Amino acid sequence: MLKHLPEGLVPFEDCGFARYPARPLEKEAVVIACRTDEEDGQPELLLYVNDKAVKSPAPESNDGEYWRFHIGEFNWGDKIEYQLRTKKESSRIFRFEIEKEIKLHSPINLIKLDEAIYCLLYEHFHIIIKAGEVLEVSCIQDSPPSGEKVSCAEIGLPEGYRLYLSDAKKCFSLKRLSEGGTLQEILTLDYFMLRITSDGSIRQLKQCGKLDTHHVWGTGERFHSVDLRQSYSSGRVVEKFTQQEDHAYLPIPFFITEKNIGCFRNSNISAAIDFREGLIIDQRTKGHQLTHDVWLFGSPKNILSQFITYTGKPVLPPDWAFGVWISGNGWNCDAEVYVQLEMLKRFNYPADVMVLEAWSDEQTFYLWNDKHHWKDPAALVRFIKTEGLHLVLWQIPIIKYEWNETPCEQLISDEKEAIENGYCILNEDGTPYRITEKWFHNSLLLDFTNPKAVQWWFDKRKYLLDMGVEGFKTDGGEFLFDETAKLHNGLDGLEAHNLYPGQYIGAYNKFLKENGINGVTFSRADYIGAQTRPIHWAGDQLSKWSELKAQLNAGISAGLSGILFWGFDIGGFAGELPGAELYLRATAFACFCPIMQWHAEPRSGQFYSTNEDGFNNDRSPWNIAEKLNDIRVLEVSVKFARLRKQIQPYLTSEAEYCVNVGRPLMAHLCIDYPEDINACTCDDQYMLGRELMVCPIVEEGQDKRRVWIPKGTWKHYFTGELYKGGTYKTFTCPLDEAIVLQLL
Repeated sequence: MLKHLPEGLVPFEDCGFARYPARPLEKEAVVIACRTDEEDGQPELLLYVNDKAVKSPAPESNDGEYWRFHIGEFNWGDKIEYQLRTKKESSRIFRFEIEKEIKLHSPINLIKLDEAIYCLLYEHFHIIIKAGEVLEVSCIQDSPPSGEKVSCAEIGLPEGYRLYLSDAKKCFSLKRLSEGGTLQEILTLDYFMLRITSDGSIRQLKQCGKLDTHHVWGTGERFHSVDLRQSYSSGRVVEKFTQQEDHAYLPIPFFITEKNIGCFRNSNISAAIDFREGLIIDQRTKGHQLTHDVWLFGSPKNILSQFITYTGKPVLPPDWAFGVWISGNGWNCDAEVYVQLEMLKRFNYPADVMVLEAWSDEQTFYLWNDKHHWKDPAALVRFIKTEGLHLVLWQIPIIKYEWNETPCEQLISDEKEAIENGYCILNEDGTPYRITEKWFHNSLLLDFTNPKAVQWWFDKRKYLLDMGVEGFKTDGGEFLFDETAKLHNGLDGLEAHNLYPGQYIGAYNKFLKENGINGVTFSRADYIGAQTRPIHWAGDQLSKWSELKAQLNAGISAGLSGILFWGFDIGGFAGELPGAELYLRATAFACFCPIMQWHAEPRSGQFYSTNEDGFNNDRSPWNIAEKLNDIRVLEVSVKFARLRKQIQPYLTSEAEYCVNVGRPLMAHLCIDYPEDINACTCDDQYMLGRELMVCPIVEEGQDKRRVWIPKGTWKHYFTGELYKGGTYKTFTCPLDEAIVLQLL
């Protein structure tokens, strides 16, 4: 199969079949790469420059699979078209125009009109600045209106901030009155870098300035660090299987600082935000309004609440969602489910939610697998419910391309109907978009912006709700790679890549609500407004200590980005089974986390293989205890599960409060103690609700850790000892306890 995608797939690896660079500037050497199968033979390139055919160079290859065409350099405004061919197939026609870069420093004109300042920086490019309780800065592809010209402007803002603009200096400066009465420059916008085409269209906009803060928090779920002062966010929804580092399933273009200022880039298109050398925000652009930034003022708690209000009222999950969740990909038949239910009874292990991933036929993903697996699904669902558990089923938003087996008749029919009726996302030329590579390669992607497609999709799943299913694990959603793909609502892939997970998850939430189900979705990918479609989990991590630390970072940073309810897979999801210490430290952490869940990868494993037939890699406490021959794992896990049941009323009460005020259930200490320097630097403790401070141990071989105790009187949740705040203290913590302090 011939493969080429100009923009490539993901930011963390080279797919080998992209265009380099994807968006060339004048005088940049351009390479077009592709991948072919062995039977395709050597590819050829048909190349046109400014509508004239150009002789294409011969391709280069080291392996006969990956090929590169070096097509040279071009001038600004050159328009290039090309098509790749093999003896078996031809690609679609690809087009690009050579761009040039322009650096803009100070405004040409400042115009004051109707409570706004218009800054003209370049022909047909200006900034609109509107100030009030927030500061809105919009970059516009157009000429500004006529009005009073001024040489400078000064605007008062909340929290002692003042905005300064001048036609002779940097674009603008934000200063704040210090306690000593002097003005401190906190933020500057020094210059813009524009990438433009020959007709003046601005295709990319980079804002470069300085941000004088010690701490930066937010930008979504971050695995590598909570404080991003020396870090970077690509801003792109990305699926990276384990060891995510600085990549995110759930990026949010929003950040908070300790200087009572934060920012929200209100954009469908992903924006890269770099704090390493000041503040740089870089984004592809299109249309009239190129970018729209909302600067917010107040304490971290107030800024976060404002942001949540701005992007959508949070939704409160049902009470049962705050109990223990049990899950394993290997549970693919009645017998597996009955074993788990029996174990819950045998060990008096309280659980509220069962997730079944491998329940379906693995082709349609809405029909139960055959009677060899599930004799009577409706009866099974009823039985699960009588056992006191709420059932959540796994979902994926695709119509599968079957590579390994013959597709069933229903799958063939579904694909035909979806294509004929335009229910799936389309390519630029109107043909069906198929997932370019990786997970579910070549499958169709349902278009959740098409009401008829949504109706068709959920008509097939309504019977699951009638059975008693109360939620869906809405996995995936990171599949829209092609920037030129087209959605029913008019958006293209550039705009819709980050939006697609929310469209998908939101449709499932609406489906539950419209059918009177007070249920949940459980999702790993999302974007702006994620709090309106809870719950989210950290995705896939290995059973390693480094991944446990990454999960702690992810949970705290997700909270700082407006994600109210979040969880992770206890002891990791993949790879070798966790040892007893890792598993129990993760269990203690999860017990005092918004969502407590254990889960495991497919039995065959994706990192870890075994010669034992039917090897059970479940992360259930009974299975881990058996595999490690360590009864302590089971005993301590049961203790924490029972403890979770005890604190469940507290969690549900605090969850309701969090929804009402716009606060994460898992909150960095800066939310409650913004004036406390030590609390602001503490990235491995958090408040669970307003009373419980949780201090997980996430390092191997440690039975103690240092804790910052903020002001107030605190009681150790396990020992009952009292402590006065305003100091550091080292706590010892056995494996059957957690370091949790209750504010009195």
